[in-house]
Amino acid sequence: MTMETLAPPKITTEAYLEQERRSEEKHEYHDGTVISMSGASIPHNFIVSKLIRLLGNILEDEREEFSVFGSDLRVFIPSLTSYVYPDVVVIKGNPAVTDERRDIITNPLTIVEVLSESTEARDRGDKFEAYRTIESLREYVLVSQEKPHIEVFSRSSAQDVWKLTEASGLESNIQVPVLDLTLSLTDVYAKVNFDKKY
Repeated sequence: MTMETLAPPKITTEAYLEQERRSEEKHEYHDGTVISMSGASIPHNFIVSKLIRLLGNILEDEREEFSVFGSDLRVFIPSLTSYVYPDVVVIKGNPAVTDERRDIITNPLTIVEVLSESTEARDRGDKFEAYRTIESLREYVLVSQEKPHIEVFSRSSAQDVWKLTEASGLESNIQVPVLDLTLSLTDVYAKVNFDKKY
């Protein structure tokens, strides 16, 4: 006798948003399927909070046309009917929102994901593929939490071609060309002890 595993029932976007806006936990939504998001590690949180501060200090203080947001803001991917929570989102100009609640945006310029063991394959694969369908997106940044290593994928405005730049080691800097800035890996990884088990 064999047992069949039943796929969870799909729900509408309206049902997802109604539930999500009342939920104390975060869930992503992909074409009818709801995916629970697990909590993040201490190194992950150190890196995300540092990136928000660094980018905010440079972009919001010196260039008023940019806004930097953390992982509580949903991003809508219309081509795939998906709602996701990137670790960091940078927007140029006014946020384009989906409704009067103003908690979902559609015009990210740069998205940053801090990689973890449970999310790395998806962040590099299906999620990056989905992000590339967002018309406004020009940059995708992957930040390791296991070692000082950052990858920046930048899209040419003339063609739909993504160029990879990467940097390793705390003594390195990484260019973020679309945002026209340079990040020091020493700054990004401040307070992260790679040998310590939290």
